[in-house]
Amino acid sequence: MARAVLGSAHRWAAALVLAAALSGTLACGADKSTCSSKSLDPAVRTLQQQTTAGAFYKELLLRYGKPLRCGVEVRDSRTDLTYTFRHGAQLIARIDSKAEFSEQRMELVQMSTDQAIALLKRAELISYPPGGCGISWTSPEEESTGDTSGTHETVYRGDTCNCQARLTYKGQYVVVLVLRSAC
Repeated sequence: MARAVLGSAHRWAAALVLAAALSGTLACGADKSTCSSKSLDPAVRTLQQQTTAGAFYKELLLRYGKPLRCGVEVRDSRTDLTYTFRHGAQLIARIDSKAEFSEQRMELVQMSTDQAIALLKRAELISYPPGGCGISWTSPEEESTGDTSGTHETVYRGDTCNCQARLTYKGQYVVVLVLRSAC
């Protein structure tokens, strides 16, 4: 009986690995803080290194501890790297080499506006060395998100590669920070 259960567990694990391989996704268990794997493409490893060295990852690490899970999805020229932390906080790093697009999206429970802007400024400098991507922090634009949940966005635009920083508010608190560019 024990051998049958063990064999069933092995088949189940093999099916999960196969499903992940077919979908182009690698998901890691809760005991791992990164999605590191020797079989990953060097570009994915570079994205992981840049993401974990960034301001958003470090902030989430301080607030929520090590990630509970992570995943990598590669489709054509687009790669998504997702870290999920306690309380549903997430960091999604996305690159698309064909479109010359990059984005980091941090979702969390709440953050003050001053903390969020300071964090975005640090993320800009780290992500686009040596001096950032020219975001004007003095003249933001307000945008509606188009839904009825009471959220709105503040957008700061840069002068290099359509660089922009976004804050999404729910009520008076920031719940999403985004830093993106497309050259």
